[in-house]
Amino acid sequence: MKKVWKWMVSFVVCIMMTAAIPVAAANGVATETKSSAKQPSIDGKAGIVMDAKSGKILYAKNIDEKHYPASITKILTTLVAIENCDDLYEEVTFSTEAVNNLEEGSTHIGIKAGEKIPMLDVLYGIMLESANEACNGAAEHIAGSNEEFVKLMNKKAEELGCDNSHFVTTNGLHDKNHYVTARDMATITKAALENDTFRQVACSVHYQMTPTNKEKEGRQLWNHHKMVKKTMFPYKGVEGGKTGYTTKAGGTLVTFAKRGDQELISVVLQGNGYELYKDTIKMLDYGFKNYKVITPLKGIETTLCEDKCGILKTGNQLSPYTLSLEDPNDITVMLEKNEDESKLSYRCDGKYYYVSYNGKEIGKVKIY
Repeated sequence: MKKVWKWMVSFVVCIMMTAAIPVAAANGVATETKSSAKQPSIDGKAGIVMDAKSGKILYAKNIDEKHYPASITKILTTLVAIENCDDLYEEVTFSTEAVNNLEEGSTHIGIKAGEKIPMLDVLYGIMLESANEACNGAAEHIAGSNEEFVKLMNKKAEELGCDNSHFVTTNGLHDKNHYVTARDMATITKAALENDTFRQVACSVHYQMTPTNKEKEGRQLWNHHKMVKKTMFPYKGVEGGKTGYTTKAGGTLVTFAKRGDQELISVVLQGNGYELYKDTIKMLDYGFKNYKVITPLKGIETTLCEDKCGILKTGNQLSPYTLSLEDPNDITVMLEKNEDESKLSYRCDGKYYYVSYNGKEIGKVKIY
C-alpha cells in the first residue's frame, strides 16, 4: 500500500524585486519598500496600502502617526471574539449594562436587556451595522467585562507586532488613550483576513439575524461601507471593509479588494466625508496598477512514490520532495508590473522553497 507523507507549506512569499530584500513570512510584518512609480496624493492624514498575503507595504503616508480609529476598532474586536469563542452558535445574553452603557447618539441595533442572540449574529451586528451594544455583549460573554476583553485586544495587537497602538474600548468611541497607526491597523486587518469566519462576516453586504426571545422577526443588517454595498464609489474587486467616525477621529476607513491572486488592504485615518472613498480608490489603483502577483505553484503536478518521496514539477524543474498544499496559491511572488516574470526560478531542498530572480536568490519559504 502506498503511504502518503505530507509536507505543509505555511508561509507566503512576497518579493519586491527593486529592493532585493529577504522574503517576509505571511504572519510577519514586511519591510517597507517603494515603487519607482508616482505615488498618489490623498486627503486623509494617514494612509496605507498593504499586500494582504505578505504584509508588504506598497503605499505609505504617515503610517506610524497615532490617530483615533473610531469604529474600525471593531475589526480587532471581531477577530478577538472569534478566536476566544468555542462555539459561534452559543447564545449571548445581553445585560442591562451592555445595552444601556452607550453614548447618546451612538450606533446600535436596538438589542434589549435579557435578549439572547447567537454569537455569530452578534458579530454580524458589530461588523455590518457597527452596533456598539453588540460589542458590549460579546465582550461580557467572552471575558466577563469590557475591561477584561480589552486586555485580550491589546494582547492580540502586541502578538501581531502592533507596538504603536493601544485600545481602551471595544467599540472605538473616543478615549484619548485609544489610538492606532495606519501600519498597525493594516496589520490587524491582514491577520483578521486569515480567519475564514471573519472574512465571511466582513465581506457580507446583508445579513438576516435569526429571531430571538425579544425580537420575533429577527433583524435586517446592512454593511455601512459604500464600496461594499456598491451604492456609491463602485470599484472592481472590493470584498469588504469597515467604516468609522467620531468627531475627534474624523472619518476612518478600512477596505480590502481582490483582483485575481492579488489582494490589497487599504486604511485611511482622519479623513473627511466622501474623500475617504476617493483616497481609497487612489491608493488601491496605485497598488493594482503598479504591482502584479505570480503564483508559481498554480497547476502544480505532484507524484507520490512508494519510498515516501515524490516529484515536484514546476515548469520544467523537478525536485524530489512531496509538497501537500491545501491551496497552491499560498505561495505568491509580487513583482512590479515592468519586471519580467520569466526571470524567476525556483528550487526545493525539502526544508525550504527558494525563489530567485535573474539568477540571484531573493527569498525562501520554510516547508513543514
